Amino acid sequence: MADVDSIVKGAPPPGKESKSPVGTTGVQPDSGKPTDPLSHTPSSPSMVYLNLLILEASLRAQYLELRARRRHHTFFFTLLTAWICGFGYALFFAPREDGRGVGGSVYWGVETFEKICFMGGVMTAILVWATGIWERGIRWPRRWFPISNRGLRGFNCKLVIIRRPWWAEMGSTIGFFLTYGLFSHTASSSYRYVEPSILREVEKELSLNPDNHPTLPILVEDEEKGGHEEDLAPGGDYVKLLMLAKPFTPTFRENWEIYRTEYWEKENERRALIQKKLAARDRQVAKQRWGIFWWLPWHRVDRANMLRPGSPS
Repeated sequence: MADVDSIVKGAPPPGKESKSPVGTTGVQPDSGKPTDPLSHTPSSPSMVYLNLLILEASLRAQYLELRARRRHHTFFFTLLTAWICGFGYALFFAPREDGRGVGGSVYWGVETFEKICFMGGVMTAILVWATGIWERGIRWPRRWFPISNRGLRGFNCKLVIIRRPWWAEMGSTIGFFLTYGLFSHTASSSYRYVEPSILREVEKELSLNPDNHPTLPILVEDEEKGGHEEDLAPGGDYVKLLMLAKPFTPTFRENWEIYRTEYWEKENERRALIQKKLAARDRQVAKQRWGIFWWLPWHRVDRANMLRPGSPS
């Protein structure tokens, strides 16, 4: 019974504080020996931390997806509001050309065009509300965060947003509006198909293996070639999963912070190296295929997809 707290909550019993080995394995309990069958059970701290990383990565992906959706709809609603206000002002409040009151125009065609545009904007706004676009695009992304924390309360966890400098947030939002997310929120996707040879090279250079650096679940995998799609964007930012102080011991929570920090440091280094090798590989293939015109934008899009499974060579 003395090991129950160590196995379930990750803290050693009183008076038996564990020593922290080097690396991310420092979060493993005293029973975390290679020959100990309990070191790989779902209740062992190392497996709990890995599951927390998987949960955090999933919540981060949802947060970024909903943020992009909210920005898209905010951009659309901003244009729609400007449309309605502009034609509403011209139709009801703008001074007339003949100086007789306000609203409308002395030209029948212009006034009819203003009425059609104004009514079209109003009908679009009504349809946006009636079809649930407002609910899905604006309200739900705002409500997702407190609702997620309400669900995480049962796991004794809490999700917090990692605040960035205000100028970074403003620049990101303005840049998104100016480019409209490159006209699609999927156009800037950070998922790329990675071949097994590149993965082996990266693991060899960084001396990574499943023991000292476990991988997160693979979403799309090619069973024939062995490669898979992988998120190459830096991780561990935007959101962070915290443990509540009451259910967990300070040692367990501190070890989780150490595990998370060390994991994302190694993972971001690994992703950066994969991106570097993919860029060199794509550049070489593009030069062979298109010669001196390899740098054209549409060729960059092509070479981003030509190494995917089933794509034409």
